[in-house]
Amino acid sequence: MLKSSLSRKAWIAWVTLLVGLLLTVFASLQVKQGIDQERARQFAFVCDQVTLKIQDRLEAYALILRGGVALFAASKAVEREEWQAFVGNLRAWQSVPGAQGIGFSQVIPADRLAAHIAQIRSEGFPDYTVRPLGKRALYTSIIYLEPFRDRNLRAFGYDMYTEPVRRAAMQQACDTGEAALSGKVKLVQETETEVQAGTLMYAPVYRNGATVETVAQRRAALLGWVYNPYRMNDMMAGILGNWESREGKTVDLKIYDG
Repeated sequence: MLKSSLSRKAWIAWVTLLVGLLLTVFASLQVKQGIDQERARQFAFVCDQVTLKIQDRLEAYALILRGGVALFAASKAVEREEWQAFVGNLRAWQSVPGAQGIGFSQVIPADRLAAHIAQIRSEGFPDYTVRPLGKRALYTSIIYLEPFRDRNLRAFGYDMYTEPVRRAAMQQACDTGEAALSGKVKLVQETETEVQAGTLMYAPVYRNGATVETVAQRRAALLGWVYNPYRMNDMMAGILGNWESREGKTVDLKIYDG
């Protein structure tokens, strides 16, 4: 009888211990789940904030490009000095760092290529030509890019339309009438050191007075593109700055194309 009573007490003790352990494990899992959910909410919030900052900056860049388009709309022909003055006096440009410059790429029909090269050379650039060389139905050329110094000199005369990723964004901008951002490229401004991924934003410039209601009309009236080139690391530093230290977040950001 005594032995049976002890066995029963031992069994109850083991059951009590097991139930206690199960409750402890369950409580721990609930706490962990709560922590994970809170972390997930915090992560989603941080991602939303970063996304909004990037969107806001890209919209600011697009607004600057539209300012360049407006300059062409207000002029019969924008000369090099006018472009320099426009960029130099663009206060908004100073408040949205990250882009490498503001440029204009001109559309050049094949039968106007020789005259175009002669014109630019007469402006004081005797070595100017459209690159890459070769025959094609349509040429484009970066004729303005401010600030016109350092890395940006490497882009002078480059035909961006010959490169598929750039061409896709240029065509999208032309056909829609809206600013378009390219995919990942290597900018011609890059040197052999500290190479960064690049991207570009384009806004189309049409002939003054032309009807541009359809895609065909926009293509026929296209004069070129006002554009911004961006080195990606510099661009993101300009957008986020010391955001992590100010917000107290610990999220590492990496951007992938494709």
